[in-house]
Amino acid sequence: MNFQNLMHTAVRSLSRNKMRSALTSLGVIIGVASVIMMVGIGNSARVAVREKIFTYGSNAMGLESKKKSFTVKDIDDIKRAVSSIKYISPMVGRAIVNTKYQGVLLQSRIRGVNNDFFRIKEWPLLLGRYFTDIEILSREKVVVIGNTVRVELFGAVNPIGKVIQVNNIPFQVIGCLAEQGQAFSGRDQDNVLVMPYTTASVKIVGRNDFNEIFIASFNERMVEKTENEVRSFIRTDRGLAAGVPDDFTITTSKEQLQMAEYISQTLAMLLAGIASISLVVGGIGIMNIMLVSVSERTREIGIRMAIGAKKRDILVQFLIEAVTLSSGGGIVGILIGLGVYYAIALGVGWEFLFSTFSVLVAFLFSCAVGIFFGYYPASKASKLKPIDALRYE
Repeated sequence: MNFQNLMHTAVRSLSRNKMRSALTSLGVIIGVASVIMMVGIGNSARVAVREKIFTYGSNAMGLESKKKSFTVKDIDDIKRAVSSIKYISPMVGRAIVNTKYQGVLLQSRIRGVNNDFFRIKEWPLLLGRYFTDIEILSREKVVVIGNTVRVELFGAVNPIGKVIQVNNIPFQVIGCLAEQGQAFSGRDQDNVLVMPYTTASVKIVGRNDFNEIFIASFNERMVEKTENEVRSFIRTDRGLAAGVPDDFTITTSKEQLQMAEYISQTLAMLLAGIASISLVVGGIGIMNIMLVSVSERTREIGIRMAIGAKKRDILVQFLIEAVTLSSGGGIVGILIGLGVYYAIALGVGWEFLFSTFSVLVAFLFSCAVGIFFGYYPASKASKLKPIDALRYE
């Protein structure tokens, strides 16, 4: 019997029990759909995380001191010593301050910086302007507000020129930042007040030094060079001998991205492993039903052998039935998985990334499940003796 006839016979046998065939494939459908969803969501999440991290600035880094605080002189010395630095800004901050406007109260973060901060963050304005060098030097009480602050305090009203109370100190709003959304940590980046670092030091924090500095190199390729030169300069400046660990940390976007990708890949592998359990369970279901099918069709097998069918024909036919069940379930699982993944990506606002490779692997794996779990029933059927099969009741 040629392959076409065997295929036709297998499909006809499966179509006699449509409901049983569908239920038999259910495990494979769930397993393949889960794998497709996990791979797709993992890829979309990786892209979303990358975009979030790079809102920090692809050529930016954060310098944080663990012991000795930085001063304005340190910033001038670092910029003078490291020629690959394009922008550098101090960061004077406080996690929570009370912000009030016409009875509406909001708790926000403050960032005391210079104008290089906006260039490092590539943070555009929605309204108004940034502060000037004169306002920084004269410690003017001016503030640029994040989008959450604008919406919560002013609604549809233009906030430019209005005066808000920050810890009961009046500040004039001179600018409003464009929306940034949540950070990688889940923190609302728009619930922020950005003011001159000189003003923040004196009026809010009450100290002139700071523990954090933002730095940007001229381009992404120079980040590592800049990081090494800054580290070398600070170690020399602080007299740290060779072998003594740094008393400061330098964090770049690249390091954050590597950490995030390691975490996402580990989670994706874990979830894919869990999803593959469904494929194994589905394969066991196929084996079970195929064994039942062999018992039900023993006389049919005997008749076919009696009229000339070879053992190989019986083996191939039952293998085709098992692979048809698993591959059919795989196709349905791929369609369901892609549909659910698309709905999730659309709902969350992530990019839908269609992966031909993952679809092909899922389909081939579902076929392999059919071959692996269908071989034993097919082998059992092919080894039946015609005379015993014909006597089977």
